[in-house]
Amino acid sequence: MSITLADVLNDPRIFLYEMDADSAHFLQMKREDYLRSIFLDGRIRHAGAPPIQAPLNQLLSGYENAPGETRSIGWIFHIAQCGSTLLARALDHPGRSLVLREPAALRRVGIRAGGSGQLDEMGERLLPMVRHALAKRWEQGAPLVIKGTVPVNFIADRLMRIEPEAPAVMLYFPLSNYVAATLRTPGHVDWTERVFDEMRMADSEWCEHAAANSPAEKAAALWLSQMILYSRLLDEFPNVYSLHAAEIFDNAEDTVIAAAELFGVSLRPGEAREICESELYHSYSKNPALDYDPEVRLAREAESIARLEKEIAAAHAWAAQAAEKFALPERFSKPLVGDAPRLLQ
Repeated sequence: MSITLADVLNDPRIFLYEMDADSAHFLQMKREDYLRSIFLDGRIRHAGAPPIQAPLNQLLSGYENAPGETRSIGWIFHIAQCGSTLLARALDHPGRSLVLREPAALRRVGIRAGGSGQLDEMGERLLPMVRHALAKRWEQGAPLVIKGTVPVNFIADRLMRIEPEAPAVMLYFPLSNYVAATLRTPGHVDWTERVFDEMRMADSEWCEHAAANSPAEKAAALWLSQMILYSRLLDEFPNVYSLHAAEIFDNAEDTVIAAAELFGVSLRPGEAREICESELYHSYSKNPALDYDPEVRLAREAESIARLEKEIAAAHAWAAQAAEKFALPERFSKPLVGDAPRLLQ
C-alpha cells in the first residue's frame, strides 16, 4: 500500500507507530484496533498488515511546507504505576472520543529530550509533526486524549505551548507510594533503572546536587523531576489539573465525571457509575485477564510500603536534599477532585 502526505496527516487509519533514524513506520488501523490496543507501543493490536515506511526527512519537509491547523488534544500526564491506564480506558468511547494510550512515536521524542528536556534540531522538527500526526480522529468534533509515558513528561511543556488552553490531567503519587509502586518487584526495579538510564538522568540537573546510585535514589530522582515539571505546568497553563492517583480508585465515579467534563467526553446520566461498576474496574487495566479490585490494590500497596521501608527512607533522604533547591511545593494546587496530599509525607 502506498500512502500520501495527506493520508499521514489526516487519515486516522494510517497510524504513526514508530520512528528510527531514517524512517517513520505506519500501521493500518481500524477504530476498534485503537480500542483494543491497551497500549500503542510494542503491545499494539492492529490488522496485521506489514508496516509502511516513509523517509523521515521527506515526511518532515512535507509537513513543514504544509503544517495545517492545530488540532486540539487533551493530555493525561502520569508518573507510571498510578492508574492512568484505567482512567484512559474509562474515557475511550467510539463515536464520542478517542484515547491514544502511550503512542511509541511520542515516547521516542521524549527519550530524545532526556532528563534535561532539551531537544536537538531534529527533535525540534519531530515534535510538532508527531503531535499533528497523532491528532487525527474519525469524528472531527469528538475529543481526542493522549496518555503519555514518563519520557513524555519531560517535553510536556513544549506540547502544552503548542495549545496553551488544552485540558490536561497530571497523575501522581506522594513519594512513599511512588517508591512502593516502582520498586515493588524485581521487574519494577529493572523498569526504574532502565528509564533512569534512557532519560540520562545521571547527567541532568536533577542529579547535580547528589548522585543517584541505588534503585531508591533513582526512583527519587525520577519522582522529584516530574513533580517539579508538574508544578510548573500547573502554574503556567490554565486548564492543567493535578490528580492524586488514589482518587481514581477511592473516588472513582467523581473522578470519571470530572475527567470527562474536562476533556469534553459526553457521558449519559449514570454512565460514570456504570463504568465504575463494570468489569473495567474489577480487572487489571493493563491485562484484563487478571482480577483486580480496590481491596487487592490496598493490600498490595500496604505490603510494599512495609517491605520497602528502608528504600522509602533512602528515597526521602535523597529527595529532601533537592526539594528546597528546586522549590518543590508541599502540595499540588488545582486538584481535579478530592484533596492534594503532601508530596513528601
